[in-house]
Amino acid sequence: MPTNTPHVAGEGSAAGVTAAAPSVLARYMPALDGLRGIAILWVISLHLPGQMEPSANPVARRGAVGVELFFAISGLLVTRSLYQCVAEAARRGKSTFSVVRDFAARRISRIWPPYFLTLAAAFAGLLLDPTFRQHSDRIREVFWAYPTFAANYVIPTHEPSLSLTVMWSLCFEEQFYVLLLLMYLVAPKRLSWLILVAALGSIVARFTAALCWPEVFHPELLTNSVMQMETHWRFDALAWGCLGWIFHERIANFWQNTRHRELLQSLLLVGSVIVSVPRECGVVEHAALYLLMAPLFTGLVLALAFSPKFWLQRLLSWPPLAWVGVISYEIYLSHVVVYRTLNRLHLDRWLLVYYAVCVTLALAVGWAFHRVFGKPTQRWVRAWLSEPRAPKQPI
Repeated sequence: MPTNTPHVAGEGSAAGVTAAAPSVLARYMPALDGLRGIAILWVISLHLPGQMEPSANPVARRGAVGVELFFAISGLLVTRSLYQCVAEAARRGKSTFSVVRDFAARRISRIWPPYFLTLAAAFAGLLLDPTFRQHSDRIREVFWAYPTFAANYVIPTHEPSLSLTVMWSLCFEEQFYVLLLLMYLVAPKRLSWLILVAALGSIVARFTAALCWPEVFHPELLTNSVMQMETHWRFDALAWGCLGWIFHERIANFWQNTRHRELLQSLLLVGSVIVSVPRECGVVEHAALYLLMAPLFTGLVLALAFSPKFWLQRLLSWPPLAWVGVISYEIYLSHVVVYRTLNRLHLDRWLLVYYAVCVTLALAVGWAFHRVFGKPTQRWVRAWLSEPRAPKQPI
């Protein structure tokens, strides 16, 4: 997952990118980490063991919406990261290969070490699980999809254990990152057009399949889970955030000059809340819901990033919440293991206390995972993969 660290980006050079205003590009935006903190707390509420009745826990019923918030944030930040690599390569007079290498180093160093460690732990846990023999054949059948980041195409139909199911969104994002980089390599000056065409194509394909598929193919081939997890149906989930960064200067100018700033901010927030309300709906309704959800969430992210004096910025910039957002990746990877360990201890006699312990321990383990493993390995792997810098010449 992209980190909310200073980057440089823009549009217009021969490479398709120039440096933009440092005051914008080097600015840390704690509100985005705070929003990511909300997203991860929402997701882990969905997976709490021994769930209470849905009517008593409506927030958890829509916990999957937290992943959609992650997508909106990632679309913005990963494009900023790509443009940072381009601007750095232009500054140093390097080739396109340098851009690819730097971008790959950023993504691999952040995502791969925690992912593969969690994957190894998940499969080790399954081997120790007494119920593993009941599912071992099914899991072995799709094992290949996890180290290759293709699991989002097998999870909806094979229904593995929850420890493995949460990997779908990471595979989704990895595939999107690769497609984004390929689009840049194909036509850097037309990147925004390629992203827009791919997003619109995804929307058309989604609605066409939702409306026509049951009459042509077996209905189980396009379930709500399939539509949510498979990248080609949902390219628009991150695409609007990508376009938001490409045109961030225009967006920032709009927010600074509009006379209806407070009204538009309120409409974005209310719209985001409305599409997050729990509801039961079919495939066609889900296709429409995603059509609304992605641009609304992205609009909210862009307002937090570029709209001055948005009151929600102060709320989401609360340091404890932003801290949760910083370690959200490690929390996401480890929280199911924490829950399952506690569940085996049969501590759920007092449900609310039990849930408080689950969430607290999930945050603590996520922090330790980030501090002891995620952050150090990110530095080491990035230094190993990045292009060597020429040593400074003595004066």
